[in-house]
Formats: sequence, structure tokens, C-alpha cells
Amino acid sequence: MGTLIHVVMFGAVLIAFIAWAVAALSAFNVVNLAPRGEKLSAYFQLGLWRFAALEARLGAAVKPHLVRYRRAFYVFFAVIVAILALSFTIPFLKTA
Repeated sequence: MGTLIHVVMFGAVLIAFIAWAVAALSAFNVVNLAPRGEKLSAYFQLGLWRFAALEARLGAAVKPHLVRYRRAFYVFFAVIVAILALSFTIPFLKTA
């Protein structure tokens, strides 16, 4: 059972890393769509989850990147919560 838990944890960490990378690339894409003087402001707005303000300022071209960012963010934290839940239940599992 111990080896299987390690495999599951590795798979979950891999999924979390991929989701984090997708979110980071989506954030870079959103910032690249911002005008030259507003890139830092776009980062702050993205970090504060002000997607409507970003879409109003940058136009409809930013919508797919914002949707991808939000979904990757949700997947990342869902996997982290699942890893924590699994790690808390491991001591209570009985080995065969």
C-alpha cells in the first residue's frame, strides 16, 4: 500500500505542477495583451481576480486566457486539497 500511495502522490503533484504552469502561461499571455505602460497593472488586476476589469480594458481577446487561468487555478488548488486529505488519511490505512 505504501508504494501505491507514493505513485498516487507523484501523479497528483505532477497534475498540480502542470496546472500551475498553465496558469502561469495564461497570466503571461494576458499581460502580453496589455499596452506597454499597463503591464504591471494587468498583473495586479489578474492577481486580485478582477477579470471583468481586465476584459473591459484589454478587449474580448483576453477572455480565453482568463478562462484558462481560472480553470488552472481551480485545478491546482483542488489537487492540493486532495493531496492534503490523502496525506491526513494515510496513517489510518491498514496495510494488508
